[in-house]
Amino acid sequence: MSDAGSGSESSGSGSNDGSSGSTIQNAINNRVQREYREEMVKDMAVEQMKQKMHDIVNRLGKEVERKMDIAVDDLFTEVKRFNLKNYELKQLFNEKSNSHEGHRKSAKTDGKLPDKVFMPRNSLLTDLFEVKHIKTIYHIFIVILIILFLNTVVHDFVDTGSINLGFRPIIAGFGKFHIALMLWCCMQTSTFLLYPCFRMWALFRKNFTAGSPMKKLWDWCAVVLFVSYQCGFIAAAIKALLWFDLPPASSVAYLMEMTRFLMKAHAFIRSNVPRALVSGKKHADSKPTSPDTYQGLPSFSKYAYFLFAPTLVYRDEYPRTKQIRWRVVARHALEVIGVVFYISFILERFLAPLFEKFGHAKISSGSFVLSLFGSIMPGSLSFLCAFYSLLHAWMNGAAELLRFADRMFYRDWWNESTFAGYIRSWNVVVHDWLYTYVYKDCVEHVFRNCRPLATVTVFTVSSVFHELILAFTFRFFYPVMFVQFEFLGLMLMFVTKRLGKNVGNVLLWLVLSIGNGLHLSLYNMEYYARRNCPDIGDSIVDYMVPVSWSCNGISHNPNWTITAPWSLP
Repeated sequence: MSDAGSGSESSGSGSNDGSSGSTIQNAINNRVQREYREEMVKDMAVEQMKQKMHDIVNRLGKEVERKMDIAVDDLFTEVKRFNLKNYELKQLFNEKSNSHEGHRKSAKTDGKLPDKVFMPRNSLLTDLFEVKHIKTIYHIFIVILIILFLNTVVHDFVDTGSINLGFRPIIAGFGKFHIALMLWCCMQTSTFLLYPCFRMWALFRKNFTAGSPMKKLWDWCAVVLFVSYQCGFIAAAIKALLWFDLPPASSVAYLMEMTRFLMKAHAFIRSNVPRALVSGKKHADSKPTSPDTYQGLPSFSKYAYFLFAPTLVYRDEYPRTKQIRWRVVARHALEVIGVVFYISFILERFLAPLFEKFGHAKISSGSFVLSLFGSIMPGSLSFLCAFYSLLHAWMNGAAELLRFADRMFYRDWWNESTFAGYIRSWNVVVHDWLYTYVYKDCVEHVFRNCRPLATVTVFTVSSVFHELILAFTFRFFYPVMFVQFEFLGLMLMFVTKRLGKNVGNVLLWLVLSIGNGLHLSLYNMEYYARRNCPDIGDSIVDYMVPVSWSCNGISHNPNWTITAPWSLP
């Protein structure tokens, strides 16, 4: 019995040792697994950290590479601009050999006229303002304008006890601006729709065999439809202007945009029709891989960029800047606003008092002459301010927003000694369009190298559209601008052609000053005469005949005498 009891005890202790050993083993295994899991988590964390560091290094590398590319591109651009700037600045202080055509290529070997070339460059005043002496003159001009403004304000306050800041022309002139903006959106949409119509014409041409009558009929139908579209665009825009009776400032902005859309549409169609014709002949027997490949036509994005770009000559690609300098945009926007207010001040304070009585009673010839000469200085100031606002501040602001790098919107027209040079330098944007799509086509296709007729055509087109804008802005036809462009302009081209540089420059400035004064005088006379004279009809004859000549017009003063200062009493 005792041996049996001792055996049972030993077996019980062995089972206890086995259970305790398994418990210890399980604990060891659990600890090992836990440590393994911890090591795995650590390894995963380390791998994630390495991946994040790798991503950060890659992003930093790409950013540094991008910054280096921009810096290198900017360096090369600045070197090119520096060389171009040095050349142009040298030309400002020396005689110019061929500066007018320097922005175009040399003549083609086939005898055709050269084309417009776009390149990165600043506006001339932008480069000149980097010279501290020129910048100081700019500051002096601003101070003179401020002093003139303060002098008038103080004079009014002392004499009348009130201050007239001259804002009434802005408030009255830019009335219904929201309607003008709505009409602008309609014109913009209409111009956008021209692109799919053009693509449809180019696409359907491939269905006709080369030289077939149906293909020629399809092309001529497209030409007729495009001309009809242009005419309908003008008629609809003017009809809307008259229907909503837009004030003068809103009207002139709206009509200038109408003209810009017409010029853009013509430039796009004229530049791409030859490409569609050549592409159609080249791929007549092969199937295209894509519509763009077949037609060789630009994408809609290029067309849309061209519609907003500050140029009227179409290209698929333009030189672009790397980034937008928002401070430059803000500065130019402030300059535009400041010039608008200053021109309003000039109109209110200097021009309106001279002409607001026209139509109430007859004006003596002496008063008319005084008004004419009294408007020369305000007219010259308005002319210079309008130039700076439109062709420098506005165009450079738009170019900066669109990263458009070629900013030669004008040249040094103030140094010109001939009227032909002034016309080419004053507004390079419009001149390039007239040269590319009117003068060049007339010389090469219409008049067959007869350049005088091409020149007359250019002046006629320009004068017609200038007069169109003014006629529907003021609601009367008074062809002062047309006569100045079409007849006096052509005459001055020949008169100033052989004059010396100094004499020609003085004569040019004299003609510009008197011309601006005469222009402002006659249009102000007619505008106020139509406002003040009763019973003005609405017929076409009443629209065409100047009221200022018949309704309380100018009475001749026959008692003028001229006494020599050296004559004896």
